[in-house]
Amino acid sequence: MKYPLLILHGWGSNSERWQRVKELLGEKGIEVLVLDLPGFGIIPSPPKPWGREDYIDWILQKVKEKNWEKFNLLGHSFGGGLAVKMATNFSEKIDRLILCAPAIIKRKSIKTYLFYWLAFLGRRIFSLPGLKIFYPQAQKLVYKLAGARDYYVADGIMKETMKKIGKEEDLEMVLERIKTPTLILWGKKDDVLPLKDAYRIKEKIKRSQLRVLPGARHSPHREAPEELSKILVSFLQS
Repeated sequence: MKYPLLILHGWGSNSERWQRVKELLGEKGIEVLVLDLPGFGIIPSPPKPWGREDYIDWILQKVKEKNWEKFNLLGHSFGGGLAVKMATNFSEKIDRLILCAPAIIKRKSIKTYLFYWLAFLGRRIFSLPGLKIFYPQAQKLVYKLAGARDYYVADGIMKETMKKIGKEEDLEMVLERIKTPTLILWGKKDDVLPLKDAYRIKEKIKRSQLRVLPGARHSPHREAPEELSKILVSFLQS
């Protein structure tokens, strides 16, 4: 194996959830580093809201500590956005790029507008005397219906971090700048990010290939680690 593999997990996840994949790749002689990103796993939240650049500076420091001049990079969901940014800004460091259901396609759906309207209306209604006690339960339900559970469970700093990153550049606009050989992975049953995003991303990244995992949803590293690992080995060793 020429270069090691760095794995960046998704929002609300941690390195432990990638351990089975790490073990399987290790059996094939692939050195793997899975980081707990600040605010997740055993790493505390940053002292202030971070943007992608802050996370990438932190990640590159960890890579420097490993004395890696060049490496392969896998980013899942939120980590996929970081991986895209790294592949465009630090392409000389990355040999091969793997995007596992990356959260990079922005969309403003009716569901999103409904979420903000309900949140605004809810704050007004549940500020009335006698109703305040029900606000936490109502808020939790609204976030769940809107698919924003990650935002609801985040602490103050991480809520602001999520909002800050959400206002940053549209990463779809930089995909065409990626020249690194890229593998796009997606669970066919993904219930978080639609499969159509995978084809949209593949069209933008010229040197890319797409693999769809039939039995997986949004977390193939947990739902189909053996199948995922075989695909990764084939791509990294080809």
